[in-house]
Amino acid sequence: MKRSIEFNSVGNARELGGIRIGDKTIKKGALIRTASLAGISSEEKTILEEKYQVAYVVDLRMSLEKNVSPDVALSGAENIFLPVMEGEDYDGFTEDVARELADPNRDRIGMMIKSKEMGMLDENLYSQFLLSDRGKNAYRKLFQLLLEMPEGRSILWHCTDGKDRTGVASMLILAALGADEETILEDYLLTNEYNAKRIAGAKAAIDSLDLDPELKRLAVFGSGAVYEEFMQNAIDALVKNYGSVENYLSDEMGLGEAERQILQEKFLEAGR
Repeated sequence: MKRSIEFNSVGNARELGGIRIGDKTIKKGALIRTASLAGISSEEKTILEEKYQVAYVVDLRMSLEKNVSPDVALSGAENIFLPVMEGEDYDGFTEDVARELADPNRDRIGMMIKSKEMGMLDENLYSQFLLSDRGKNAYRKLFQLLLEMPEGRSILWHCTDGKDRTGVASMLILAALGADEETILEDYLLTNEYNAKRIAGAKAAIDSLDLDPELKRLAVFGSGAVYEEFMQNAIDALVKNYGSVENYLSDEMGLGEAERQILQEKFLEAGR
């Protein structure tokens, strides 16, 4: 699969390296997105340490998710916790809910019902990440790390499934590097390829149940799928509130033209 990091113990693992942006390409081995590192094997941990030389592991999960299922520490890497959302932002969120979210064998349909009831899940989910003070703070600090990252090292960002909070981070990074909307959506939708087997199994089980069609659709989303309109709505929300994604990067992320130029010089190379 495109830009895959062939891991068995970490889901949805891939890099942005190789993506074409205009006449340039993102450098390989520097920008990595994954699901949680809580269950990473010793062999795959060594790959991140030695092949990718990860400098920063950025955890975008909630405190309760992190506490229930902490990341394995990588040698030579700094673990940085930047929650995009917290349980306290939602009525009814408890440690038991966090434990279910972190459990790969969780009752996903039950979790979707709970999440919807708490206001955590609808097609404007990503817009909430981008427009909330907590989300802005997390993504702004992520960009500070990108600007500070030592030459020859890499940065890894993740949430639980590596698709939502992680996907929004990837969207912002790609936008800062000059990617167009088509390229951003293509990277986002790759999650459906990476999680294809998991999604198919969940869909077969969910389709057999007597549930509202929209709830079924959300349950599939909670089982590893992504839907284009979630990301499109987020992009549209930035255009509506700031005039453009670039204005959001400048106004909220501290990325003016000079900072974007630094990132582009750091992470792009002549096209291949």
